[in-house]
Amino acid sequence: MAIAEGGATLRETVFFEGVGLHTGQLCRVAVHPVSEVSTPCAITIRKGNSVFPARWDYVVDTTRATVLGDGGVRVSTVEHLMAALWMTGVTHGVIELLQGEEIPILDGSAQPFVEALRAALTPLPPLPTSAEEPRAALTPLPPLPTGWERGNPQLPSPACGRGAGGEGALVQARHADRYLGLSFGGDALFGYIDFPAPLGVQAGAFALSDALQQIAPARTFGFLREVEALRQQGLALGGALENALVIDETGYHNPARFEDEPLRHKLLDVLGDLYLCGVRLTGFTLVAVKPGHALNVQLARQIAQAWFTED
Repeated sequence: MAIAEGGATLRETVFFEGVGLHTGQLCRVAVHPVSEVSTPCAITIRKGNSVFPARWDYVVDTTRATVLGDGGVRVSTVEHLMAALWMTGVTHGVIELLQGEEIPILDGSAQPFVEALRAALTPLPPLPTSAEEPRAALTPLPPLPTGWERGNPQLPSPACGRGAGGEGALVQARHADRYLGLSFGGDALFGYIDFPAPLGVQAGAFALSDALQQIAPARTFGFLREVEALRQQGLALGGALENALVIDETGYHNPARFEDEPLRHKLLDVLGDLYLCGVRLTGFTLVAVKPGHALNVQLARQIAQAWFTED
């Protein structure tokens, strides 16, 4: 089953407060419960009088973070909170930005969000029988790429089809040497990244069902040599050793939580961005080769447009 059965919200509003990674400003956000449901999934964003879905078609920027917006309203760096909502099974909620323009970075991972959300989690009643789930609409496509574990991933040509789909059907996105492929069925995350020395190539496989333990604690990362240039662009103004894994000319500047923490964090970003497809997916296999926010959102869009059709 590609769409999660049942749903969950929160028993009470959960609050988060901290610095924004890019703005450096104090940011406060509340995640409110939802009492009435009519669709399998509904995560919305609220800022002032603006309310809009946390969905791919409201993405307004993907430069170093995923930014959602509606008109003049922007909410930046939503990916870690969205990943936490997906990992904890929250399908219905309202994310309200109370102060600032960004979701607070906290410790740079999804872990603080996960812990708070899990403590307030509550199941929702079943949907009315009249509420139909989205229909499968994918043609099975070429196999997932091979060779990722040897540092030489063999990428298929990009394609995305419509028609009768089901278990094993694949949706994929590609740009140059970057690739994302999601196959319905299985329980695996495959990742591959390649950065300049000293980080270099990292590749690994993880069980999707272990994301809470293996992916959620991985922090955002950055290169010490890029800090000044980023800040001149108005980015990473709130970055610090307390909320990021920093890489200098010799390796990790501060202690890493995992030997391959950057790879795991890239997969965390993918899971958060993919939740913008509008439905909480489960039971899939994901291959991510050099992923980034723009490609992640492209895949979320293709899933929404090609898999989940409307009457």
